[in-house]
Amino acid sequence: MARTITEIETSITQRLSASFTLSTSATAEWRMWTHCIAYCIHLFELALDQFKSDMDADAEREVAGSLTWYNEKCYEFQMGYELVFSTVTGLLRYETVDEQARVVKVASVDVAADNTLFFRVATIDADGKIVPLNSNQLLNFKNYIDAIKFAGTKTQIISTDADLVRYSLKVWYNPATPVDTVQAGILDALDAFRVAQRFGGIIYRHEMLGAVTAINGVVTAKLVSLHRKGTEDADWLEVDTATRLHAGYFNYDDENCGLELISINDL
Repeated sequence: MARTITEIETSITQRLSASFTLSTSATAEWRMWTHCIAYCIHLFELALDQFKSDMDADAEREVAGSLTWYNEKCYEFQMGYELVFSTVTGLLRYETVDEQARVVKVASVDVAADNTLFFRVATIDADGKIVPLNSNQLLNFKNYIDAIKFAGTKTQIISTDADLVRYSLKVWYNPATPVDTVQAGILDALDAFRVAQRFGGIIYRHEMLGAVTAINGVVTAKLVSLHRKGTEDADWLEVDTATRLHAGYFNYDDENCGLELISINDL
């Protein structure tokens, strides 16, 4: 993990002090050079951290049979294309990548209590809305999963109507930013949060709040209430910390969502 600039400067200073008698002046030239060198080392260590993170993420995706691997395979499904055997990887793949044929736009994979892999998938229609796969797409996707899955793996696949989510938000904003701008930013952030459920199909309460507080002009916010209702639920369920989406994705119950904007001067 990358050290801070101060930590690096301290390390350099300690080694210099062991060999030389240094000026104690805060404006000494050696302090300037120490800071410059520490800053360069800090940037290099940050680059190493990012490289390690990228390599770890790639390695996780490449481990055949892991949940991440299955999740990535959902997005690689192509309607109308035949799978071929790769002599390099020993796995089935498509010879040609056709983004237009990749109909799965939202997918989540998790393990049920009986070790069954549970797939939740959806697509996006011409209006940009997330919708279930049609019967033909779903049948072909099921056949695709049957073809690529490991022998003996039990799977269950659903593509159903979206869960509904209701929220009540109080947001304190900086009056220097126009309230309409703040409101538009919040609604855009909430919509981006909705379509970002790429893996796991889980809503985390703190992540939703974080999406709102990241908006320019927002000082702080409170998620007063959060509820979810899936197609299998008779009643609305309160979301305390997190909730798993039955459909794997959700839409907002707009008519029953509340957003209150308050000037930070009134806090």
